[in-house]
Amino acid sequence: MLKFQTNFRYKERPDKAKYVWLKYQSILKGSKILDVGADQCYLKQHLDENASYWGIGLGGNPDQQVNLEKEKIPLPDNSFDCVLCLDVLEHLDTLHQTFDELCRVTRRYAIISLHSPYADFWNTLRLGEYRVGVPMKFYGIPLEPPEDRHKWFFSNEEAERFILYRAAKNDMRIVQMDNESIAAEERGVRGLLRVLARVILLRRDFNTKNLYANTLWTVLEKQS
Repeated sequence: MLKFQTNFRYKERPDKAKYVWLKYQSILKGSKILDVGADQCYLKQHLDENASYWGIGLGGNPDQQVNLEKEKIPLPDNSFDCVLCLDVLEHLDTLHQTFDELCRVTRRYAIISLHSPYADFWNTLRLGEYRVGVPMKFYGIPLEPPEDRHKWFFSNEEAERFILYRAAKNDMRIVQMDNESIAAEERGVRGLLRVLARVILLRRDFNTKNLYANTLWTVLEKQS
């Protein structure tokens, strides 16, 4: 049984903010919150009146412009109750440093999501989104320089190992790690047939979960 969960699903960034509030409101209520990579600060509209919010990032309209590729988070140690970093780390060359910074500035919780490129690539082929001459979003080579792209190509298993390792280095414990898309993918006879087909077609040591675990969500808590 998951401690944090919601039946709400999202596709766009504003809806993702609602998903985060519905799922993690027991942590966010009345808290001092830092949103790293805040974009348009969509989460702010969902927070209760006792919570305080500060959004940082380079794009969109954050409260403070911060280029995480060139600088650390310019805020004191242990200065927020909860730090959020949602689908941001995979866009940064400084992924490792920024993860450590998230742990530094929180006094208690960090909520981190990592979007899986393996699942993106699989769904591009499976759902018919692939088109000749059109680069894959975030990973292809467009004819002109893109505004944004992912810097790392990793599986869901790699994301889990990365978070477990760096959490331990920063004295953070894992409260919850989940990917809610998995249950829906395996549901019913059709879902079981899809899983069986992947097991038959792919190499035995490949975990097929990597193909449909879209985003890994993790809640960490500072131990000291």
